[in-house]
Amino acid sequence: MSRLEEKIENFEYYEKEFKTWIPKEIIIDDKKAFWELRKPNSEYRKVCLFRDGHNMYVYGDYGSFTFDSMTWLGSPYNLEYDNFGYQMEKLDRESRKSLKVFDECVCEEDIKDWIEWYLEDKYENNEELANDIFKYVKSNYMLMDYEIEEYCEENNLKEFEDLIIFVKDCLNHVDEYEWISFLRNSNLEDFEDPCESLLWKAGIRTHQRYYVNMYALKVLGEKLNENKNS
Repeated sequence: MSRLEEKIENFEYYEKEFKTWIPKEIIIDDKKAFWELRKPNSEYRKVCLFRDGHNMYVYGDYGSFTFDSMTWLGSPYNLEYDNFGYQMEKLDRESRKSLKVFDECVCEEDIKDWIEWYLEDKYENNEELANDIFKYVKSNYMLMDYEIEEYCEENNLKEFEDLIIFVKDCLNHVDEYEWISFLRNSNLEDFEDPCESLLWKAGIRTHQRYYVNMYALKVLGEKLNENKNS
């Protein structure tokens, strides 16, 4: 399982930044509470968590989102920071939608993973062949189909010709505004059931602001625990 820290780009920056921020806790009653991690001498650089029963609202310098399906009284001390699937289930619908973004680099990696799955499922070939095909297409994605045909004939890859051409077409459309339209009009059905394909979700990742907020809350809980134990 990935750790929260591994999900954050330029993690060292946030690690250093939040070390100097000041924690605050206000317990209102047995259901309501407020927590804050704030940069010293700043009114705006902060991450806050307000809890009202099984609902929690996270807001501050790195955006906002809401957990509306908690099954226990959440706090910075007990959030399951490394259990991303579970966390996503607890977010409200609008938050899940707003936190999803399209990333072309992630899309390319997802295509690479799909090639590996396809070769394993249909041909029982290994990761090495998938990597070779991806590298070839990535380096030659502007080739015409007939040029790929020639390459396959010369390298004894004729049985993978259609796959390579399809992958080439995929890499030519890894754009947020083209990807889904491309898939709908592609020959994806030649390779798998389009309704079941993971390619529809290729390129989708969770926005960095979610992970930064969660890391700030984790630091907040750790700082408060240290203060209580000191």
